[in-house]
Amino acid sequence: MAAWSLVFACPAILAQSPPEPEPEPEPAVEESTPIAPYQLGQGRALGDSGVTLGGYAVAAYDGTGGASGEPDWRAGLDSLSGFLWWDGGGRWRFFTEVELEDSLLANSDEFTTDEAYLGLERLYFDYSYSDSLTFRFGKFLTPIGHWNLIHAAPLVWTTSRPLVTEATFPVNATGAMLTGVLPWLPRGLEYSIYGSPGQELFPNPELDAFKEAYGLHLSTDLLPQLNVGLSFVDFELDSSVGQRRRLYGADFQWNWRRFELTGEFAYRVTSLTNAERDEQGGYLQLVAPLGERLFAVARYETFRDTAATRDLNVYLGGLNYRPYPGLVFKAEYSRATDNDIDARDGLLASFAVMF
Repeated sequence: MAAWSLVFACPAILAQSPPEPEPEPEPAVEESTPIAPYQLGQGRALGDSGVTLGGYAVAAYDGTGGASGEPDWRAGLDSLSGFLWWDGGGRWRFFTEVELEDSLLANSDEFTTDEAYLGLERLYFDYSYSDSLTFRFGKFLTPIGHWNLIHAAPLVWTTSRPLVTEATFPVNATGAMLTGVLPWLPRGLEYSIYGSPGQELFPNPELDAFKEAYGLHLSTDLLPQLNVGLSFVDFELDSSVGQRRRLYGADFQWNWRRFELTGEFAYRVTSLTNAERDEQGGYLQLVAPLGERLFAVARYETFRDTAATRDLNVYLGGLNYRPYPGLVFKAEYSRATDNDIDARDGLLASFAVMF
């Protein structure tokens, strides 16, 4: 009845020609998701596979030579490092890093590729049970201190690396790790507990590796701008089988208005029954902004080698220029005193790009 009422109330409707049939809608065309523009330093995702490629390259100049008949300087492609990681959105993740070192070198005597070395820096799987617990298996960076975990050239402020961050322990370990953030402190407690029960996976023949190691690293933010960490590892080296060593370490990082102050300290003992000092050292580094992208860097470090009779002291000043994220130019001059271990003086410079 409602339809007829509408007809009688509007007779003009009947005088109109019948409406044209509406055309059938064309099949919808799915629009492809636009590919995000590539940004330097963030890697390149391979479609929806969860795989990302990245890495970094470093060209460096070292003018600290001239000792023991060595060339006065050397320059070249210091390292070319490639990353591959996979994250499928689930609990499992994978990461690997392969690095080509000293692939192209020049000095006052020669131009050579003979020192090139292809090494495996990292290769591990992660299984994330929760934010508080992740299982890691494979070859990973040794979680001691602050510098070793962020050592990639585009991420650190200087071309040179403080002695205490590489001379007192192997920088890689092969085995298993438990890591995560525990809600035991107001800003959380980040922990890493690891064991390296056997030989390193694809070791660098020029570096001393762990024969066996068990360690712990803890860190937390005491203040919004201040992070502190503690390290401990009990280990045996390939070069001295049967001799146990223990390393105790502390590190901190303080940030304020684009200023940064970092420090790291380590004390290593051997002959554990007598706890004899083996090696010790530390550094303090201050970074101050000079402009939007230019920074001044000053560092003091001290180190005592096993066979040294006195502490080596190194004073460093330099500049760090970052015109774009992932791109950095560095230049620095260092001076060593009480030099018993041939840490040399001079100018170092580098150009690093993360891709």
